[in-house]
Amino acid sequence: MKSELNLAELLSLVKNVATSASNLIEKNKSEAQFSEKLDHSVISNIDILAEEYIRDSLMQLTPDISVYGEELSPEGFDDVDRFWLIDPIDGTSWFKLDIPVYGSLIALIENNEPILGTVAIPGLNQLMYAAKGEGCFYTDSYNDVKLLNSESSKSISAATITSSGIHGTSTWLENGATPWELIEIIKIAKSFKFSGDCIQHLSVARGKVDLAIDTIMKPWDSAALIVCLKEAGMTVMDLYGNTDNLIQSNCLLSANSLELAHSVIEKLKS
Repeated sequence: MKSELNLAELLSLVKNVATSASNLIEKNKSEAQFSEKLDHSVISNIDILAEEYIRDSLMQLTPDISVYGEELSPEGFDDVDRFWLIDPIDGTSWFKLDIPVYGSLIALIENNEPILGTVAIPGLNQLMYAAKGEGCFYTDSYNDVKLLNSESSKSISAATITSSGIHGTSTWLENGATPWELIEIIKIAKSFKFSGDCIQHLSVARGKVDLAIDTIMKPWDSAALIVCLKEAGMTVMDLYGNTDNLIQSNCLLSANSLELAHSVIEKLKS
């Protein structure tokens, strides 16, 4: 039988882990050495260092909860009821370029649903964190606020929209599952920009962007984002329009209105 969790208390502790991991990444980034994984994505020794630190910290906090991560233990959690999931550096290619839009993600999953998450942007000293039923919060060098959706954009032509790239689209399928018609959104949106990976969804939660598109996702990419976005009152779904079992989906969309999300999905499918 699973023990009951005090999510508010646990979130406060994990927030400290996320902050310390961010500091660790920034302190050691000048020592980074990069290589390619089998899927041609980039990995560094700092990814490993950060994941080891986060894993060890979480095991001390909750020794009865298993910890999985993109680099050291990316498999084996499909049948686990409750577990931690880490992406030590989300966007290592940005990290390699020294463009500070890379993130560091920690999520707690229960019955296939993210119930706690932290989304850190180490290079910008930003942190978004949330737990189910406890709200979503954002802090940086100047702000410490609770995030809550108060404005919505319902028209693509009036919206600011971002995407993490052209991979998984009709322009360049790469290893995506569906050739999404991203070009149709680029043509119509009031403002369209390509963005870093997790930081674009943080921008949606902060009200800086109306909608963000990720055409290719893994569970460790999306888990922390899902709980934060939901607690901030945002619309979260995959590009097929599904809102359930999102960590198992291969894509993600966040928006400040349901109507805008559905409009974009229809254009992407066209």
